[in-house]
Amino acid sequence: MTFETLVYIIVLVNLTLTIELWRRAARRPEKLKRKFLNQLWRTKPIMPKHQPAPPLEAGMGVKKDPAKFSSDFEVFANVINCYLIDRAPWRLQELPTIELSNLARLAPAYGRRYAVFHNQARVGEIEIKPDYYYSTEAPDVTIHIELNWVRLLPFETIRGFLTDVAMNTFEYERGSLEYFQMYQKIDLAMMDVLWKTQEISQFGMDDEPSHGQITVQLEGSANSYLEGRRIFRNQAAKAGQRE
Repeated sequence: MTFETLVYIIVLVNLTLTIELWRRAARRPEKLKRKFLNQLWRTKPIMPKHQPAPPLEAGMGVKKDPAKFSSDFEVFANVINCYLIDRAPWRLQELPTIELSNLARLAPAYGRRYAVFHNQARVGEIEIKPDYYYSTEAPDVTIHIELNWVRLLPFETIRGFLTDVAMNTFEYERGSLEYFQMYQKIDLAMMDVLWKTQEISQFGMDDEPSHGQITVQLEGSANSYLEGRRIFRNQAAKAGQRE
C-alpha cells in the first residue's frame, strides 16, 4: 500500500464518520428569526457591492512592494465569485479595511478582508495576509476563513465552499501531501463543530448548543488565484471589446 493510498483511506474514513455525526447531531440551539432563515435558504445570491480597500504601505508586513500585493488581489472576490456562480449560492464581497483581526496575533496584521454570503445572508468573513512576498514571484499568503451558523446548511455545502476557496487560491497538486493536508484541515474543522456541539462538561455546566462556527486557516503560494485572475481579466477585456 502506497503512502498516498494510506492517506486517502484515512481522509475518507474521517469524512464518512464526520458526515454521519453531522446528521445525528441532536441538540438544538435557540430559534432564529424567519427573515434570516429566508435570506439564508430561500433567496437568490446577492449582487456583491465591493468596497475596495486602500493599498498596503511600507511597514505593514510586506517585505517588498506592498502596493503590488494590493493590486495583485484587487479582483480576488471576483475570481472566486466567477467560479462559484454556476456551482453554489456563495458570494464574497470585499470590505474597505486593511486591518485584520483573526490573523493578528502578537502584532497588528494587514491585508484584505471579505464578507461571505450564502444567498442574501452574511454568514462569515475571509482574511488574506501576505506572509513573505517578493515582487517578482507569486505571493505566499495565509487565508483565514470563518463561517457562522454552519449547522443550518448541509455538510457537503460547507465543505464544498471551503475546498472551492482553497483550490482556487492555492496550487495544490492532486495526490500531493499538501493536497491531503488541506482536506484534513477542513475535515478536522468540520468535526470540531460537532464535538463542541455534543461535548459534556466535567463540571456539569454545559454550554448552550449553538448553530456552529467553523474556522479554517491555510497557507501557501497563491498561484491558482493568479491563474484565475489572468482568465478573469482576459474575459473582462473581451467583454469590453464586444461593447
